[in-house]
Amino acid sequence: MRIRHAAVAAWLLGTLGCAGVEAPAEVSGTVLVDGQPLSDGEIVFVAADNAKAPAAGPVVNGKYTVAVTPGPKKVKIQASRPGGKGDAMMGSGGREARLGPEFNEQSKLTADVKPGKNDGVDFRVKELPKK
Repeated sequence: MRIRHAAVAAWLLGTLGCAGVEAPAEVSGTVLVDGQPLSDGEIVFVAADNAKAPAAGPVVNGKYTVAVTPGPKKVKIQASRPGGKGDAMMGSGGREARLGPEFNEQSKLTADVKPGKNDGVDFRVKELPKK
């Protein structure tokens, strides 16, 4: 009897447990800063309704590829450069934001991610002046 209940429970979990779970889509493209490829940074796709976990990946030489759940997304791009105040005790140099808040914390960038491959999801951003 217990074996039958366990088998039914396993079948229900296998059948119903994955219902509504979408396979991630592959999103790729380029990030240009003032017309030049972003050498090093991160791109983050956040669900427009914040209902699903964000997906993030590196941007290297202006290119990125990230696995993202389909749907409308707010896009944040982050990058830093040497500058700012360092930590003398740790012997490390400081870093400062390379891009303004309009491309990350207060981003207006968006993407409508479709199931499957999404190639050519490109973004153009502007660099902050050095401090």
